[in-house]
Amino acid sequence: MTPDWPALAEGFHRADRDGELEAFRRRRWGNDGRADWLDQDYLPSLTAAEALALYRGAGGRQARKFSANPIDEVRDAVDFLLYDTIKLENRFEECAVETGGFGLAGAGREWPSYLLTLREPTLFAPWSPHTERTLRRLGMLPSGFRNGHPGLCYIDLLDILGGLALRMQMPDFRGVDEFCYLNGRQKRAAGPPNATEPRANPATED
Repeated sequence: MTPDWPALAEGFHRADRDGELEAFRRRRWGNDGRADWLDQDYLPSLTAAEALALYRGAGGRQARKFSANPIDEVRDAVDFLLYDTIKLENRFEECAVETGGFGLAGAGREWPSYLLTLREPTLFAPWSPHTERTLRRLGMLPSGFRNGHPGLCYIDLLDILGGLALRMQMPDFRGVDEFCYLNGRQKRAAGPPNATEPRANPATED
């Protein structure tokens, strides 16, 4: 079934007007200047509390495990992900896999994709469970998508989400992420999302 793009857009804008996205948006992007924490000059002074705020913004659910990472290792991982000159797919894999060279306990694919988005929202997008659920419901997620190299999968995801951004006329990937959150939540009806599906309470999701 071809998605009803005008209905999807209207549903998103209505939810935005109704304030349905406010709690998620505040939790996700914050109003604490967290994007500035990712400046390369600031990273050596990144605190454990700030690192944990970033982790929670990414959607991490193993805060105790993540907090056990030495802050120097967290700083090094963020610096490598955002500022090393090797290919993006390799940087992503090293940080997304716990056994990678810059893997962190409790972190997964959500963590590096969130940091990349926070730093450059016009270029990068978060990779979260609600992202995959929405794309699957829209028929935009290839079969076996998660198989293979995590970094290459992320490159593919960016291509797919770029198409979604064009469809929805989103200025950057933060809006795409909010759209995916709205339409990919567990309580929404199965099948392609549309403007008439019941909306869930955002306080109980993600």
